[in-house]
Amino acid sequence: MKRRASAAILLLLVQLIGCRQENPSRPAGGAAAQKLLSFATEKEGPLENALRDFDSVSARNDAASCREAGSRVLEAARSARDELEKHPVPEALEPARREELVFLNHVIPGFQAFLSGNAGSEEIRKLRQILVRGRSHQKRARAWLEKSP
Repeated sequence: MKRRASAAILLLLVQLIGCRQENPSRPAGGAAAQKLLSFATEKEGPLENALRDFDSVSARNDAASCREAGSRVLEAARSARDELEKHPVPEALEPARREELVFLNHVIPGFQAFLSGNAGSEEIRKLRQILVRGRSHQKRARAWLEKSP
């Protein structure tokens, strides 16, 4: 029970810290923005595939399969986050990269908490809510990068 409470507290802290509303007032440079967009899309590709697999498996409510799929999501999200953190970007692109990282920082603790629980339908529901909030950050980053000249 302590482990689940700790995971829930960690998740809440990440969300409170990471969910700052930040609207960059100016678009970043066109070529650099497109490069970051391509990089993020490429590095998050395995994560997107793993998330699709998790969605399919979770629809069947098979806890063992959900755990396996959830582990693959967690691994892919960590890898994407590590790559994105290391990727150098101009200062003007930091807000967009930060939004991508906030997305990943919803996925990672969300799946950590999920995997520490019983992988039941209520936990899947909570996880989906976390992912929706995380996706809003990803969409904000992508929209900002796409609007760059």
